[in-house]
Amino acid sequence: MTPLEIRMYVADALQDDDIENVGSILRMLNAGDDSWEAARGRPFTIAEVRDALEQLIADGFVTPCAEQPPLEGCRPIPADQVSTKVSWDELWFHLEVAGRNAVRRWWETEARDKYPIEE
Repeated sequence: MTPLEIRMYVADALQDDDIENVGSILRMLNAGDDSWEAARGRPFTIAEVRDALEQLIADGFVTPCAEQPPLEGCRPIPADQVSTKVSWDELWFHLEVAGRNAVRRWWETEARDKYPIEE
């Protein structure tokens, strides 16, 4: 399994909701018979998800977010605050359009043949 594949699995897990945290991404990746874990043959780890998110952020595909009192709700934060000023437990992640496009391109050019979906 390549680092690119792991990044695309993580990005794919972000496609259905506006924002997700590391725990929810990990649960989606490792969610049973139809999950990326099943395709891979072993569970994903927190370290793998964090590494993938760091690269997706650096690529401009994912925006890190956190609550920023006194404002309500999560707001984007600078990438250099991830795990330095804001802990992983407080972070949420948003998949940007560029990230969605990257997942789509990866699926169409590489993954579709490797992971055929029964329809």
